[in-house]
Amino acid sequence: MPRLQEIIHSLELGFLGRVLRLIALFLAVVTMAVLFDVREFQNFRSEEAMDVSQLARNISAGRGFTTRYVRPLSMGMLMRHNADRDPKLKDEHPDIVNPPLYPAVLAGFMMIPRLFDYQIASPKEGLFRRYAPDLTIGVINQGLFFISIAITFLLARRLFDDRVATLTGVMMLGCDMLWQFSASGLSTMLALVLFVSLAYVLAILDEGTRATPPTGPLKAVILAAAAGLFCGLLLLTRYSLGVLMIPVLVFLAAGFPGRRIILPVVALALFLATISPWMVRNVNVSGGPFGLAPYSLLQETDKFTDNWLERTPEPDLHDVGKDDIIRKFFIGAAEVVRQEIPAIGGSWLTSFFLAGLLVPFINLGRSKLRWYTLGIIAALSVAQILARTHLYNDTPRINSENLLILATPLVFMFGAAIVSLLVFSLELPAEAWRGVIYSGVTVIMWVPLLITFGPPRNFPVAYPPYYPPTLQRVAQWFEPGELIMSDMPWAIAWYGDRQSVLLSRNPDDKFLDINDWQKPVNAVHLSRLTLDQRFLSGWVLNAREWGRFIIEILTKGEVPKGFPLRKAPAFMTTFPDHVLLADRIRWQDSAPVAPPKNLDGRPSREPNSAQKTTPKPASQNPPGRGNALSPDASGGDKIELSPPTKKP
Repeated sequence: MPRLQEIIHSLELGFLGRVLRLIALFLAVVTMAVLFDVREFQNFRSEEAMDVSQLARNISAGRGFTTRYVRPLSMGMLMRHNADRDPKLKDEHPDIVNPPLYPAVLAGFMMIPRLFDYQIASPKEGLFRRYAPDLTIGVINQGLFFISIAITFLLARRLFDDRVATLTGVMMLGCDMLWQFSASGLSTMLALVLFVSLAYVLAILDEGTRATPPTGPLKAVILAAAAGLFCGLLLLTRYSLGVLMIPVLVFLAAGFPGRRIILPVVALALFLATISPWMVRNVNVSGGPFGLAPYSLLQETDKFTDNWLERTPEPDLHDVGKDDIIRKFFIGAAEVVRQEIPAIGGSWLTSFFLAGLLVPFINLGRSKLRWYTLGIIAALSVAQILARTHLYNDTPRINSENLLILATPLVFMFGAAIVSLLVFSLELPAEAWRGVIYSGVTVIMWVPLLITFGPPRNFPVAYPPYYPPTLQRVAQWFEPGELIMSDMPWAIAWYGDRQSVLLSRNPDDKFLDINDWQKPVNAVHLSRLTLDQRFLSGWVLNAREWGRFIIEILTKGEVPKGFPLRKAPAFMTTFPDHVLLADRIRWQDSAPVAPPKNLDGRPSREPNSAQKTTPKPASQNPPGRGNALSPDASGGDKIELSPPTKKP
């Protein structure tokens, strides 16, 4: 009998009880992840997610830190740096855009045998649903998301108590925006783990000053060095996060009397030691310590909107003055103050954090970390405004330039503390009512995620504009060493594993500069990113010469005189989802896999995998579309349409 009582006590309050609760929590989290992936996961929609993924694959394949997504701006920077003006296109193009940590982490997973399968199955084997590597990267990031929740729980329990820690963890687990970031393929989840680890180190360091006995000098120096290390790793995850070093230095200098100099100096030294090898690599490769990152300051100004700067090998930077930067700052500041800060994490819990700023903490450590959180929000806001590019508009909220999302754990922790304070200030007839109130608050905070899990179910393909089977099939028509120019080169590089350069500024001299002097362009691929633009603001004003080029292709079946690429597959001119012009006939025995009907809410004009493509006989081709190019009266050259060719 006593033995049975011991077992019951262990199940309720002892070791076995804790183990069972952890197992139940693990199963609940895994169930949520599976449910989210089944119902809500989509292939990558973000340009940067595909860019960093193909970069990681290159690392895992032994190609070094090289990219198959080539920007004309990157080519120009390498040409200015190299004495022979070599843009490094003939072999592997060095990446000078992305910091190395996140691609290196992904590359480590990609080296695991059979974990990543990049080849899409034949369309005859069934309807395409999701690209397996995209899902695998999403699962890896979800693991990082759960690690960040665990560290935040430990931080909240250290600063407050188990109740606040539990409420903080539950709120993070129910944050719809964090779930969306975890499935986006971006480096946000890795940055989140590093960010909460940095906050945890600072909390330990601050707590040690009031401990009995206080933390010794050696331990304090080690913790300060750890803080500098985490700041350096954050910069190597995303360049703009280097700004976090400023509030960390202020925290170390202002919060530790007697050590106001040694701790910041140690932290700064470790920060510089962490980032210096990568800065040296960038200087040797491109001439600048951060590669193309500083150019983000000039983007989204009146001179360089959209991706216009990245498409320019030799931009005239003198056209952008300090007034343009100031204007960009104040326009961005208005949006951040009105929309971003009040909705950090996309949760109503942020309002409790903001209201709680009026409630003083008796505990000095809590008060100091809250001031640190405010400094973090201010620093991230400035960096987010000044480093804003077209990526922010391409995928609103869920993008790498949403830096304020990193403040979510600390904001949720202090918001949960205020909620707990308010609940315990209530006079209730029974203690059980507090649990009911906590449950009600949790349900309310989880409403955005619950709505996400509700109908309708999200289609797993991010189309338009990305349909991986079509992109991979088109890319495989070309050899690995050949060059494709595209308006979505990041997708060609990731799904097709082919070198692809971003669309030049025009199809005339800028195109020929690359084709004639740098490397032959074997094809031009245009997708709905370009074809779906508005006529005046898109094709005429923004696309400029490419707008005229597209109009002539779609209406007259011709390209401007002298354009070297005039071969086109017949089955890719029957629908405007893609336009492909190549140097010679390359088409295999079938058309690319087409998106299924009603994928974007209307019937697709591209033949699906169940339809056979029957080319017209040569006698039925329209005038001027025979086997040879024939000059048009306007001076253009007719496009030569070619049916699929049988494999020998």
